[in-house]
Amino acid sequence: MAGFFVLFALQGATAQHRYPNHFRTGVGFAYILDGDNSGALFSQQYTRELTDHLHFSVSGEYLSSSRYSKEISLFTSRKAFVMFDASFFYDLYETPKYTIKLGAGPAVRRRSELDLVRGGVEEGAVITPGRNDDEVFVHIREKDFGGKVVLETDFFNDNRLFFGMRAAGYIYNKGTSIFAAQLNMGYSF
Repeated sequence: MAGFFVLFALQGATAQHRYPNHFRTGVGFAYILDGDNSGALFSQQYTRELTDHLHFSVSGEYLSSSRYSKEISLFTSRKAFVMFDASFFYDLYETPKYTIKLGAGPAVRRRSELDLVRGGVEEGAVITPGRNDDEVFVHIREKDFGGKVVLETDFFNDNRLFFGMRAAGYIYNKGTSIFAAQLNMGYSF
């Protein structure tokens, strides 16, 4: 009888509590606030549950974006970011079928940008000539430090597989801030 009770109690536990490790991959839309660029964000994330409501996560993300001018039929900006962050998440709401979490933490990125500039540029900038004499493409390669804030949901359809949505904001000491919305799929182990 006691064995039956233990087995029944284990079946009622949620997937989050039975499997404390989570790996998720995601794809989504990113909007770069300065310069009106938009593009695709690809992410990989590992999460470890520390308590019933507190989680620690590390992520690696790649963002590729561009801006196209129909007037001159040319891409006037291209940006590629490789980003890494570590975040703590707290479960705002949790049921056996879904969770809503809020997270924040430090972030670092390597950005590579190519922007069309008309007129003068600062001395020492790496440039490529544009179509016209007053245009140049400015090349920027920088490392930035900042932070990330995330609102995330997970929906569990069985003991280990889950899918979800995420909205994230990235703020850095230099360069531009980013807003992203994405879909995730994951596996608990």
